[in-house]
Amino acid sequence: MWDGQVSDRAASGETPNNENETFDAFRVRLRTRYEGLSPHLQRLTRLALEDPNAFALETITELARRAGVQPSTVVRFAKQFGFSGFSPLQKVFRLRLIEGEPSLRQQAYRDRERLGETAFADPVAILAEFADVSIASLAHLKENAKAEDLRRALTMLSGADHIYVIGQRRAFPIAAYIAYGLSRLELRCTFLDFVGGMVPQQAATMRESDVLVAVAFAEYTPAVVDIVQDVHLRGVPVLTITDVPSSPLARYSSLSFLVDEMDTHQFRPIAGAICLVQTLMIALGATQERAEAGAPSP
Repeated sequence: MWDGQVSDRAASGETPNNENETFDAFRVRLRTRYEGLSPHLQRLTRLALEDPNAFALETITELARRAGVQPSTVVRFAKQFGFSGFSPLQKVFRLRLIEGEPSLRQQAYRDRERLGETAFADPVAILAEFADVSIASLAHLKENAKAEDLRRALTMLSGADHIYVIGQRRAFPIAAYIAYGLSRLELRCTFLDFVGGMVPQQAATMRESDVLVAVAFAEYTPAVVDIVQDVHLRGVPVLTITDVPSSPLARYSSLSFLVDEMDTHQFRPIAGAICLVQTLMIALGATQERAEAGAPSP
């Protein structure tokens, strides 16, 4: 599929008319068609799913810079999904802001440029922005976390012979905290930290009775993606924490948790992911205590 290809409706000669499409409906189309898009359009798709506020509020030039593509590719992206140009596409994202997205996110974007100019004079404003975005992330986690997924994760972790944990870059502190929590619970755990360059050899020893817990967000660390794919193909259960359904980690996982983290001045808070990990560790500890006490499963 080439970058300039338009939607089926446009290809048939019918004038595209997606200006009244809701963001939720458009998001479904993004996820459904992701695999068939060119690499450049996939980059824009990931950005649209990860940070829809950027599409609502930023220019074509800025979006192209963030996605590492040419501005003309942003226009082709819009036409790919049946819009006549970028403006009608941007309208879908702007309506999302108007129709009920958390006001804290909107405020964070409105203040971004001002805060960048006054960071030294008013560092408390930066603190407030990070706090607001973290609160929004926690609210998203609370609303979207499913009890059945949490129970499946607990079953995977409690039943594993050995738990391996991997995560690099921004995901590193989250992965380290998982390894810390599992060690506190006295579960057999190995943190794959890439020291000594032996991670591929360590991964080769994983068995189907083990579990790999992997954490990664865009831009995904290739070495982490390679390990996740390798152990998945060998039948090792994989539990992942990532950002969007199109993430390569989600694609190769047995169970995946998606946390919504909006970038703030080139950094993304990790409040949602840490809250999720703490929830799993506390629940896992309580599950162990019940098992040791001989209590029946609830």
